[in-house]
Amino acid sequence: MTSARRTLTAGAVATVVALTMAACSTGTEPDSDTADRTTATAEAFLDTYVDGGRVVRTDQGGDTVSEGQAYGLLLAVAADDQSRFDSIWDWTTTNLQRDDGLLAWQWKDGAVVDEQPASDADLDAARALVLAGDAFARDDLRDQGVALGAAVLDEMTAETALGRILLPGPWATASPHAYNPSYASPAAFDVLSRASGDPRWEELAAGSAAVTSALMDANTLPTNWATVADDGAVALAGSAGGGGEPAYGYDAARTTIRFAESCREDDRALAARVAAVLPGGEELPAELDAGAGALTSDRHPVAYAARAAALAASGRDDDARADLQRMADTAASTPTYYGAAWTALATAMLTDDVLDGCPALAGDGAAAGAAGAEAATAPGVGAASGFQDPVAPAAANTAAPVHISIPAIGVDSDLIGLDRGADGWIQSPRDYDAVGWYEKGVLPGEIGPAVIAGHVDSPTGPAVFFDLPRLTPGDTVSVRRADGSTADFVVTGLQTVEKNSFPTESVYAPTPTPQLRLVTCAGAWDPASGHYVDNLVVTAVAV
Repeated sequence: MTSARRTLTAGAVATVVALTMAACSTGTEPDSDTADRTTATAEAFLDTYVDGGRVVRTDQGGDTVSEGQAYGLLLAVAADDQSRFDSIWDWTTTNLQRDDGLLAWQWKDGAVVDEQPASDADLDAARALVLAGDAFARDDLRDQGVALGAAVLDEMTAETALGRILLPGPWATASPHAYNPSYASPAAFDVLSRASGDPRWEELAAGSAAVTSALMDANTLPTNWATVADDGAVALAGSAGGGGEPAYGYDAARTTIRFAESCREDDRALAARVAAVLPGGEELPAELDAGAGALTSDRHPVAYAARAAALAASGRDDDARADLQRMADTAASTPTYYGAAWTALATAMLTDDVLDGCPALAGDGAAAGAAGAEAATAPGVGAASGFQDPVAPAAANTAAPVHISIPAIGVDSDLIGLDRGADGWIQSPRDYDAVGWYEKGVLPGEIGPAVIAGHVDSPTGPAVFFDLPRLTPGDTVSVRRADGSTADFVVTGLQTVEKNSFPTESVYAPTPTPQLRLVTCAGAWDPASGHYVDNLVVTAVAV
């Protein structure tokens, strides 16, 4: 390890990542480049934020939390730095470890100020200890990791109808349990399962996947907080205490990263679902509401890391690497403890197997990226309707959709078939009160994004989709098919996009589950062209 690498600053993280991304964005990344980038970003965080074994939140009052200590341990493993690992763990056991083996959450001005443990920190620390035991041939560290993991299982899990779940802390044992989706780490569950042989880790992996799937069925975009009742009922929440409006922010973004590094296909499919609902473009807000609307103009590395994870899980490797470069650039322009931590962690988790996960961007991504590349070559945006053309996979159910019902806005209409015109665009319905489905695309209810379109208004007044903007996450859509079966969906988000720069890849990218895209016109009226300048796209997922 060279002295130059050891002196990287937090701001230099972006330079290292950006140069590597630019060099490798169109092909397979050499293993040596991946390792160098992982080591560089890990060392940059450790050099900047670790002081005598204590990970200092320099931009948050100079305190220390168990989460930060766990990040430091994982990154010391990633950097293959045994001395630094020992220093961080020694400080942690001396200052944070409780009598039950769990870690107190917050330390400030020489003393613990919050004794409650946080399960994500303890889980990450346990994973790091086991990995360090293997990397450094240290049975003592491995044994301490297994013991800390057992304490997590004993004190911070609960059995529900959906399976065993990870509680945020011992304070959440009463049903309905407060639940933070981003605390679950499938890769950590696997590491600790192999090390301990405790069957509860497999139960926790299955239960976490089931809960995350149920929450994403209700709202595809993960939220910072939710609740899970013993009977399996799930609900979005605005905070650990349940108050406020549900939001996607600095916590929720980690959900996709953690599931994208899983070695289980079902977990990675959950991460891939998020790609369809996150806003596209370079300016990605750090916080969104449950419907993917911006809550801030701030940008943060973890938001870009999360979108990179979702894109990578979807097979869109080049887009994912572009977001990792944006992550690095943002970390450089606005250095923070949390931003530097997740710049380094996402680099390790998504591009390297040093933390014993299955990185979504490791190796040759050609096969995985085929579906995403196919969607990206769909016909461009046209002036007539603005309904862009998705690509249809093979359908399992060939019954055509014949009727659509959207109770929240009073739509109850037969469906007609829509084709593409000579200009390559999906033709809009001739009747302003007709609703159509794109016949060359995905059949509603089958895997992928099916497209249903209608007019917003007419020369004489409102048209069938006039009230489409009133839909909110949780509203339902039912599509009856010719064989009498019904495909039911729940709305997860609304997005207004410019027709002249329609985000094909984010709207019509292949999805691992059945989804709908309800499309109509929106925005300002352009008298010159005689059309609206925008589209409204409503995303809904199968239930």
